[in-house]
This record gives sequence, structure tokens and C-alpha cells, in this order.
Amino acid sequence: MVGDRRIRFGATFFIAFLLVLLSLSPVLAAEDSVTVSQVGVSDRGMVASAHRLASRAGAEILAKGGNAVDAAVATAFVLSVVEPYASGLGGEGVATIALADGTDVVVDYKSIAPGHVTEETDIEVNYGPEGAAVPGVVAGLVHSLNKYGTMALMEVLQPAIDLARNGFPVDKVFYETLSAHGFYENMIDNPEKYNLTTISKRFLNEGLLPEIGTTIKNPELADALGILAREGPSGFYEGKIADAIEEATGGWISKEDLARYEPVERKPVASDYRDFKVISAPPPVGGAIVIEELNILENFNLSNFGSYDHPMVVHLISQATMLGSRDGATFRGDPDFVDIPLKGLASDEFAIERAKLIDMGKAMEERSFNVPEGKPGEFEPMGEPVGANSSPSTTQISVVDGGGNAVSMTNTNSYFWGSQLFIEEYGFVLNNEIHNFTAPAYRTLNTIAPYKRPRTVVAPTIVRRHKDNSVYLVVGTPGAGRIPTTIVETIVNVVDFNMPLTEAIKSPKFTSRMWYEKLRMEGGYPESTLEALKDMGHKIRLYPELDLYFGGVNAVHVTENNMLIGVGSYRRDGAAGILE
Repeated sequence: MVGDRRIRFGATFFIAFLLVLLSLSPVLAAEDSVTVSQVGVSDRGMVASAHRLASRAGAEILAKGGNAVDAAVATAFVLSVVEPYASGLGGEGVATIALADGTDVVVDYKSIAPGHVTEETDIEVNYGPEGAAVPGVVAGLVHSLNKYGTMALMEVLQPAIDLARNGFPVDKVFYETLSAHGFYENMIDNPEKYNLTTISKRFLNEGLLPEIGTTIKNPELADALGILAREGPSGFYEGKIADAIEEATGGWISKEDLARYEPVERKPVASDYRDFKVISAPPPVGGAIVIEELNILENFNLSNFGSYDHPMVVHLISQATMLGSRDGATFRGDPDFVDIPLKGLASDEFAIERAKLIDMGKAMEERSFNVPEGKPGEFEPMGEPVGANSSPSTTQISVVDGGGNAVSMTNTNSYFWGSQLFIEEYGFVLNNEIHNFTAPAYRTLNTIAPYKRPRTVVAPTIVRRHKDNSVYLVVGTPGAGRIPTTIVETIVNVVDFNMPLTEAIKSPKFTSRMWYEKLRMEGGYPESTLEALKDMGHKIRLYPELDLYFGGVNAVHVTENNMLIGVGSYRRDGAAGILE
């Protein structure tokens, strides 16, 4: 972290300096200009997110001299304003950070269960106070900024404060999320139950959905962000905002719960894939699933099949992700509460054993809880171990700065609009993460306990080149259970098939998990591929092309000549903020 440095100029020197600066201002403005488009190219800095205004804010932070962490944090706070349904102050997240000096770290700011819960606590509550866990976004973002960023909290918060205070236009995604998920009905029918009276006045037009392009303001959220800017995390976890959360939840989340919240730094789970090193976020989230699935696929020469849509490529990836979903269900929980055989899960030796279960000509039966369970605890990787652990309703931020630092950050409220419980005085919704715990009857590592983090499958991921350890790809996505498969398919498209990042993201996706009755495939695959898959025993369920169900990848690719290619999601109207 760069400290605060103040330089005092004499009056004469300062005037001379100012005159020189003014004479150069047209040049500086040209060098530091920022543009936003769905696809961008730059050699100076790139931010890819799910919203144009957020990507612009992040790129402007880069233009002011901030690094990738500064830009990611600023982008995240702007998303809390313009995408309040997907992430925000009441949510949680995980950031994978890869610095130019070779440092790799994961900041885990997932939510935690309140201190009063027991194994008998009802985890099936999706909405209202009892669906909410203690939020971690504020603590995690500020920790990341203070330790790995270079700018003051006030500076990175200002774009979000301005947008919340002055307003932003409703886009198609905002309109559609207002009208879906029962949220609009609750604003009309149950405003008092979910604390929606004030927010419905902000979001609705006399009880009607706002037209696309309508300006929405959220001054209450601007107030909350202003408190953070002045007081830091204590203003959220110990002050008036904490009082409001305790009151709104009827004590379900107490001020004591909030005051004890802390983010956790973890060592990334990592492994090799072809000529690259893949690093991702370890349990309780889904990076180990991504790593295992790529390790399994490394036993097959996918490029020999010529194309991502070859039926054998789809078959092999589907079988690897079926096995990965099985092991993810078994060996994923809060590592501060349970032991996880992470070194074995990430090892080539374990992947070889799992790959032996794949029949090249026959599909495993979907929705089969008899998918063989792996035993990663029996495997220790040869040589130096990797990945040892030191202790449609989500949003993804991918950033690379001109110095080679990178951030892959995934934030979420869980469902769109989370618990649908608004903290009205401060304009944000609480998450509904409690349902991500597992009932004790299933005997998993994910049983609820006081202050425990629930598991999810978010997997912010960064790929480094082996030859010089430079960043090659920053990738992540929303998409619930489809997150690991979409990330794996995107990496395979780029690494194995040398696809441009635009095509790697836009190409149709599929998902195979042991809970799904069929191989779920996005429209766009050749009919010959579908028929060949059916001949191998796959039962197929087709979805429309570019369906948000399969996520919304926002990614940045660093080419051999250090050009940055940023792509905003094609499935969620994402954008790249480009520092020119």
C-alpha cells in the first residue's frame, strides 16, 4: 500500500508548477481519456463489468493514477448503486488479486451466519430478515483498498456517491429485475413487511414500473456511502447503519454480529493448465471446482478435435464438470470450521484418477447422486504443493492496470434483490445467503453454525503465463450453479482453441451437474453436435441463445505484446472501461 505523501511547495515554485501543468493540460487530457464500449483495446488499463457507468468509473480511477485494486473497489461501489439487485452494501463477495510483483491473494468477504443460529435453524427461508446473513462487502472492499490499493477511500467512493445523489438512467436489466422475482409485487402488496415503502417511491413511478431511461436517485444510499467515506467500515458495522440493520431485522442480525465481522485473506487454490497457471478462490467458494475440472481436462488433448463445439469436446467437458460438481458438493465448506483436503483436490494425481472414470463414448447419467465420490485426501501432489489454504444474481468485475496488476472480483446478494429486505434509511437491500447452508441431514461440511460462512460457487479466477508469470486472463461470471462450467469453457476456448476473447465469451455455453436431469445447452450448437451427444446418451435441454442463465462473463485478456482486450458481458449488457 502506498502511504499518504504530502509535498509542500513554496509559493513561487507552486505558481510555476501550476503554469506548466496548465500548459500541458490538453496533452494530459488526451493521454488520460476514458471511453466505454462492449469491447475495448488498450495498453494502459481496462475494467470490465456488468454496467457501463461502473466500468467508466473504474477506468477513470485508473486515469487518475489508481491501480487495479483501486479501480475494482470503485467499480464495485458504483455497481451497488446502479445494480442494487445484484450486489451492494448488504451483500458479500470474493476478490482474487494478482500483483505485478508476483503476489497472489484472495480476499474472502463472504457473509457469516448470525451468532445465535443453531443446527436447527430453518435455512429454507429465502426472504425477509431470517434469510439474511451478516454482510461482508464493506469490510472486504475497504480491506482490499487499504492493503493493496493506493488511493483514499473517499476518492474511490465519490463516483458512487455522485450517481446515488444525482441519479442514473434505468436500463433494460434494471427494468426486468424490478418486474421479476416477486420484487415488484412485494413493493405493491407487502411494503411494510419488507421495508419497501421508501424504496418503492424511489424505484417506481406512482406504483408503476419506470420506463427505460427514467432517472432514479437513491439519496439514502448516498448518505450511507458518505458515512463510509468519512468513518470507514466502523460507520457501517458499529454506527447508525448497524443500528438500522439491527432494527430492520428485528435483532436477527445484531450490532454484536456486525461489530465482529472481519474479512479473511486466503491463499488461492492453484494449478497448471497447459502452458499457464490458474489461480482461483478456495473454499467456501468454487475455485477448487474450476481447478479440478481443468486438471481433469488436461488429460485430454481437446485441441485435436478442432473446435469448441465438437461433440467430443462438449462430452469431455460435461463429464469433467459432472465429477467436479460431485467433489464440490462433498468437499466445500468454511475452512475456518472444517478440514478440506484442498491439496488433494487441486492435484494432478487426483485428477488422473477422476479422468479414468470418463467413458469416451458414453455419458454418465445426469441427476445421478451415484456419481462416484472422489477421495482427494488420499492424494498429495508431487513436488511443491499448490493451493494450500491459510486458514443469475451476482456481478463480476475484471480489471488489469498498466502496471500488470489484476483483480477478479465477484460480488453478490445471492438472489436478485437478496432477501428483499431493504434498510430504508440507507437505501440498500440485505442478502439472502442463509439458504446457501446445507441441512444437517445431508451431513456435509456446510451445516450452519454461528459466524460460519455459507458455501457458494463463485470463482473469481486469474490465469498467469508460466514463462514470465505475467497475467494472461482475468475472468469470472455470475450464474449460480453454472459459474464453474462457464469459467472452464471460457478458459478452454481461449487456451485450447485460441479463440478471440469476444468469441470465447459469446460462444454458446452448456452445463452439467449431478443435480441436473439433462445436459443444459444454450442455443447455437450445430445440429450434428446435438445428435452426436444424444447418441452418447446425453439427454439435452435447450435454452435460447445468449441466455443470462449461463452467466455474464466480464473478462480481460492480456496479449503477448501487452495489449489489454476487455469484453463486457454479452448476456447482461456489460461494458469495458478503456483507459486510452
